[in-house]
Amino acid sequence: MTSCRFAFLSALLCSAMLATAANAADLEKCAEVELRIAGMFNVGTASLHLAECSDAERILESVPKQFSLELARDMKGQDLIDSANDTLVDNLGFDSRSELPEELACLANAYVDAEKGERFDVIYEPDTRLALYRNGELLTECTDHGRGAEYFNIWFGKRPFHRRLKNRLLEQALDNDN
Repeated sequence: MTSCRFAFLSALLCSAMLATAANAADLEKCAEVELRIAGMFNVGTASLHLAECSDAERILESVPKQFSLELARDMKGQDLIDSANDTLVDNLGFDSRSELPEELACLANAYVDAEKGERFDVIYEPDTRLALYRNGELLTECTDHGRGAEYFNIWFGKRPFHRRLKNRLLEQALDNDN
């Protein structure tokens, strides 16, 4: 009887893992925008992926989503870590990084040095995980304890990393829904 339970639990776990991988693969690229700082420095190309482009209206809610950035220049991991943490603290009204919820801090602190042409993907699967990939390889996976969707405040919050990027990605996504 024990081996039957083990086989059943293993089958459930395998199917859940496959479903999770399939969910990320099912996301549609709804928008793609070149990210320029001060109108002249090309940082890279950002894209927003959603199950349905109309989900852009609910971008900060618990909907499956992916934000990707293909770099047009070398980036220091520490610069990305500092930017992610500071933007989250600012958008979520915390006084310091130490107040960030576990899943947000887990992902914000996972960036590594990257070179021109490399790509970071941030994937959110509601009630399951936040994950950070570099060039398709998993860097870290953080369990979502109910606040994972808030990570996207970095790009889509009231005080996003880059307001024009936010507006253009959301507008494009909603236009693509038609």
